Amino acid sequence: MRPSCYLNVIEIGDGNSLLYNGFSMCIDVVPSELARRLISPAEMGDFSFLLPAEKEHLVNRGHLTTLSAAAEHEAMEKLARAIAEKDAESNRHPIRGKMITFVLTYRCNLSCTYCYQQEIRKNSNLSSMSEAFVDDFFDNYLHKLLPGRRENDLSFTLYGGEPLLPGNRGAIERILAYAKRHGIVVSTVTNAVLLPGMLDLIGPEKGKINNVQVTLDGGPMFHNEQRVSPSGGPTFEQTMHAIRESMKAGANTIIRIHVHPGRLESARALADYLQGETILGHDKVKIYFWSTEDIHRNALSAQEYELFSGLFQDVAWKQNCPPTAHFAPLGHIMDLQAARNRPVRRHCDVCVTGLHCVVDSLGDIYECIDDAGHRDRRVGTLTGGEVQYFKLGEAHEKLHLRDKPECLKCSVALYCGGGCINRFKAQTGSTASEFCLQVKEFVGLTLKSYFLLKKNAAPSN
Repeated sequence: MRPSCYLNVIEIGDGNSLLYNGFSMCIDVVPSELARRLISPAEMGDFSFLLPAEKEHLVNRGHLTTLSAAAEHEAMEKLARAIAEKDAESNRHPIRGKMITFVLTYRCNLSCTYCYQQEIRKNSNLSSMSEAFVDDFFDNYLHKLLPGRRENDLSFTLYGGEPLLPGNRGAIERILAYAKRHGIVVSTVTNAVLLPGMLDLIGPEKGKINNVQVTLDGGPMFHNEQRVSPSGGPTFEQTMHAIRESMKAGANTIIRIHVHPGRLESARALADYLQGETILGHDKVKIYFWSTEDIHRNALSAQEYELFSGLFQDVAWKQNCPPTAHFAPLGHIMDLQAARNRPVRRHCDVCVTGLHCVVDSLGDIYECIDDAGHRDRRVGTLTGGEVQYFKLGEAHEKLHLRDKPECLKCSVALYCGGGCINRFKAQTGSTASEFCLQVKEFVGLTLKSYFLLKKNAAPSN
């Protein structure tokens, strides 16, 4: 008998911990002392401190096992193969999208220090999306691209570059007109500096931009170092003004806060500022954290990790949901009762499910926004009234979790799915490598948030 390779122990305070098994997807609350003894090397498999019923329960839930590590890994590999086969069976059509992202332009009004599109913008031939292109797309390509998909089952996202450049207004109005006719929700991802000039197009009504996502990098000083105008000028106050205007217009406003190792105090200061401005906790605002680089616990000092963990839970409490993007479905685990209720992996669905379709102004089709503009990564193109599909080269093949043996040993593999293909390629030169970023930490912090929110929402006896 030994603890499972897929057992995660998550401290939740008040002397308790969560046991979360990343294979069985079971989660239990136990005293922290018991959790520590379960995984302590000093115990050497001696679980005599457990009552027989406790041991039986932990075995049934998958937290304790008689399988060897190799046998557990083999079981995970078998499960990953089964999921891959199911994905392949349901994805015979290259694109099954529910969300269409329109890359209106690759041009931008800012020069952010870490922008991943810097090289793409050097290509002067990448023109903006025209009104005629939008009309042609809806008249001749949409139903060929997504055969059988009803319009009211779609959502649209406006992306760039910077989608809200003044020159994009005509294309945006055409997209919004189509969305209004068919009841389609429209979102945008924007740096927001130019948003005030588009306020008449933003709001909760049909035919307007309903959801606005804006990025902040921390407090004013750090943000103004990272997100700058082409001349190097600051943008924090302009961005905050745009966020307030978006809220006044009644749009759902999503604020993405970038987490930078070594600058977590700035993220803390920003959260305090947003609370003081009655933005954090507003019913039309949701905040989530993201990183542009690795923030694994082994890349953070103990003090930094504690700061981030406290900040994560503080924001979760004030907005009544975890500040996370990909891992919201983890909340369902709190309601599972039986062992081995495994959900389909959530991060990143784009690589295997085809639920996301990216179309740029050239008529090129991509599965992922990070691929857009890299024509060797396109999966198809719109030409001559038809949709032409391509086979990706081996260097950009979308490998499944089953193809990543190191990832299969990870205790959150089913929710990570092997990580982001594009991050692999950018950081290691190969799609076969693992590149985890913040996944494991975010899974633990998200589960803790859901548990505490659920606990505090429960009626007291």
